Amino acid sequence: MTLSPLLVGTSVTDITPPLEVGLLTSSVNGTYEPFESVRLPLKARVLVFRSGAELLALISADLLALNDTAVEGWDNFKQGMTDIIDPGKIIFTYTHTHNAPESVALSNLYQTEIYQFWLAKVQFRIREAIKSALVAMQPCTLSVFYDELNDFSMQRRIKTAGGIVMSDSLQPIAPELLDLLPVDRRVKTIRFYNEKKESVATVVQAICHPVHEMCMKHISAEFPGEMCREMERSTQNGMPMFLNGAAGDINPPSVSMGPGYAREHGIALAKVAQNDQKLLRIDSSLFAFTNSKLQLPIRPGCGITNGRDALARFSAIRIGELAIVFLPGEPFVETAQDIEDGSPFTYTIIVAYAENNIGYIPTAEAFQLGGYEAGPGKWSYMEAGTDKVVSKEALRLLNELYNK
Repeated sequence: MTLSPLLVGTSVTDITPPLEVGLLTSSVNGTYEPFESVRLPLKARVLVFRSGAELLALISADLLALNDTAVEGWDNFKQGMTDIIDPGKIIFTYTHTHNAPESVALSNLYQTEIYQFWLAKVQFRIREAIKSALVAMQPCTLSVFYDELNDFSMQRRIKTAGGIVMSDSLQPIAPELLDLLPVDRRVKTIRFYNEKKESVATVVQAICHPVHEMCMKHISAEFPGEMCREMERSTQNGMPMFLNGAAGDINPPSVSMGPGYAREHGIALAKVAQNDQKLLRIDSSLFAFTNSKLQLPIRPGCGITNGRDALARFSAIRIGELAIVFLPGEPFVETAQDIEDGSPFTYTIIVAYAENNIGYIPTAEAFQLGGYEAGPGKWSYMEAGTDKVVSKEALRLLNELYNK
């Protein structure tokens, strides 16, 4: 832990793939097809922190996710993104847009030459973006504020007489389905300011699958990209960054209904994130970081042959009374609520889709009820009880940071 001025730098780079690095069309069947166009380019947004001797990079990429198999070794992939920062101190997260490449080895796309060429390009561009962000570092303070965005997210696992169905199979959504719990519609925003009181970066965390354009054959950064584009229209935000939360069981009401819905969602989210009437100043002089790894068991019959695809990586950052904890895979909103309830910090932000993907992390009840998220398959291969393991490890890291 350090008690030093906090330096922050930012950078943005384009990671849009060639159209041949295609779209997942079925996780069950392991199929993909080439894209036909680019609607909204994919970006990687970089935020670097320095406090005393501690140097850390946070990356939010407009990708579905990545795993060990798809990058041919997670540690080597991370090492290829920097020659300045310790790879263990790079936190890689995804907005989880479903209009990005199939990049979690659900198909054989990752074995193609064009995919491997694109992935190497992603490494290079992120490496250069980290260098640019380091050059741009300046002393910063920060504030946090919470708000809520209604009508754009819902509990997607719907109980019917025939079992659990996904909400998108019931569109148009009946109003009463929007009230089903659990769901967390809070928007948590962190704004970093330089010594001139100018915004350097605005980090926005919310919980929802970006699937307004799912299965449409164009590349799109979806509603997180629309949010960033809208916020970039104003100089008051600095670099916008979106961090997705525990959205394993959370969808928008308008799945696969098109770009207009993604735009509406992104603009609404940007409006909430810029409504900073409730700003709370955070002491930025106290900064700490910790991380860990856990090898988790794989259920038989899931088709997973690489044990490292179940190596869960966790990270946590402390800035004063604010903690940000990063979870792998797709936890359910209930798991995030358990972690937040147990956190010793005044403000706790839980980010999912971090580091190498380990698939869905259903709750015990979800395993009993079944449904898509419970698998088994390459998209859901964790043993029952993994949600409690994830929660326990996240709380261990949070308490470690708090007690330092």
